[in-house]
Amino acid sequence: MDSTEPDRLDGVIDAETVDEAASPGPSEGGAGGRISVGLVFSAGGAAAEAWHAGVVGALHQVTGWDARTAELILGTSAGAITGLCLRAGIPPADLYAHRRGEPVSDEGQSIIDRVVTPYREGRNQRDWNEQGPQSPTLIARSLWPPWQARPLHAAAGLLPRGTRTTEALQQRMAELHPEPWPAKPFWVPAVRLSDGERVVFGRDDLQATAAEAVRASCAVPVLFEPVTVDGRRYIDGGLHSYTNADLMGPPAFDLVVVSSPMSGTAGWSRVRGALSEAWTSARSGIGLGEPKPSSSRDDDRAWWSEALGLAWDDGRAMRAARRQWVDDKLNEELDGLRHRGIAVLVVEPDADGAELLDKGSGEAVDRSGHGAEEADHGDPMWEWRAEMAAAADQAVRRIVTDRENRRPAGLLRRAAG
Repeated sequence: MDSTEPDRLDGVIDAETVDEAASPGPSEGGAGGRISVGLVFSAGGAAAEAWHAGVVGALHQVTGWDARTAELILGTSAGAITGLCLRAGIPPADLYAHRRGEPVSDEGQSIIDRVVTPYREGRNQRDWNEQGPQSPTLIARSLWPPWQARPLHAAAGLLPRGTRTTEALQQRMAELHPEPWPAKPFWVPAVRLSDGERVVFGRDDLQATAAEAVRASCAVPVLFEPVTVDGRRYIDGGLHSYTNADLMGPPAFDLVVVSSPMSGTAGWSRVRGALSEAWTSARSGIGLGEPKPSSSRDDDRAWWSEALGLAWDDGRAMRAARRQWVDDKLNEELDGLRHRGIAVLVVEPDADGAELLDKGSGEAVDRSGHGAEEADHGDPMWEWRAEMAAAADQAVRRIVTDRENRRPAGLLRRAAG
């Protein structure tokens, strides 16, 4: 990890700036008051786990703030895994080092070594004679009344249940954190399959261990079987929102830090531009726009192929549309926090980071591993996750040295003591 000193990063944040940024506001308890920080980890699979590790590692080195001290950790799906790692006591620097395949401290290694169950996913056979929509009730509740329709929830209810099983994930999480629930606040959103309502393990009156909650929040519809907790079935909390940052409103915090690799519209802007160019070329090929140099039938087909390829074949447009949805949802949540006077620091990828994330979207590397394997530097999965963690590290350094974020950076320094 970069050894740059926090107060000398690019000369942007000096001691005077830090003092100004950290000056207490109306909700910050006055001079010398304790700074309360809430921490949000988004959903996003393998990429999210690697990204979150880079974020907490860099924040610790740049500002001195240890993510384990957050008053509340909110983790959705893969973000819940990172949150439980911190609540189990793994130092932020070790989360980053582990994702990079680098040595970790004795303290971190002793916690990681608790996990002895190999990660594997079982699979139940699907009986197509009996398999129908996994929740007709969810379909009905999601489509009525029409002016409050939730298409994603309806789709989750309409499609068949997943067949992959995740008992190993729950066992590994129980080994990582043997106690039923962390002593410090830890919230894990999931979606109740019967009616599509968001529930929050750790906040709501639900009988579940932290390991069960993490598993429920990771139950991606169609891929994984719904997880039954205390007689009710649950699926991935990302179906409601990848971030669920609106939950950080009450209680109010001085600062909310959001690690969100799946938001940020830079990637969408790039794809939208490429699609627009290809579409213009295609229109020109059939005489609906400016003529192109050649008018052969083969060239016409080539232009159409380019447009369709950009839109569907490599999935860029679909992934960009998802990123736009996540971004819109997060912005709505953040507007609510800022309206309450809460400072917010969001760490999300730029266009290059989004492209790196999409590079690992295939099934061959889309496995999180959940924190206990030995690093294989020749494995594309490990290489990609290491790159994601490094990209997050650099994103943090860029963001906290931006003048627009000097107040959140200063608050983190105050919170670090």
